[in-house]
Amino acid sequence: MPRKTKTEEASALGARIGRNIKVARTRLGMTQSALAETLGIESVTVSRIETGAQLPSVDRLEDIAKVLKVSLTTLLSDPTEKEKFGELLGEAVKDLPLREKEFVYGFAVQYAQHWRAGKKK
Repeated sequence: MPRKTKTEEASALGARIGRNIKVARTRLGMTQSALAETLGIESVTVSRIETGAQLPSVDRLEDIAKVLKVSLTTLLSDPTEKEKFGELLGEAVKDLPLREKEFVYGFAVQYAQHWRAGKKK
């Protein structure tokens, strides 16, 4: 299996970070323009970051994380890594009231049971 070049790794990292920023931004109902304005940058810069065309500095990432109310780890995480799902789900619901957290947990449990039952057929 060939190793990825540094350029390929940076591109994959940029795409992952951009995807995570977009998810966090849309979860808050925030537009790219609103995020850009809050950060004091141009909308096109936010667009380039979200598409992975531009990799933000660590300082900029910290600013983005604060505005989007997520951890820096959330922006860097790869949601395809199985061990990260629990952490990402916890991050997604951390600011919800207990009742809503219980609803999300119950939904996840019921969905998993439904999926397993369908797989056995």
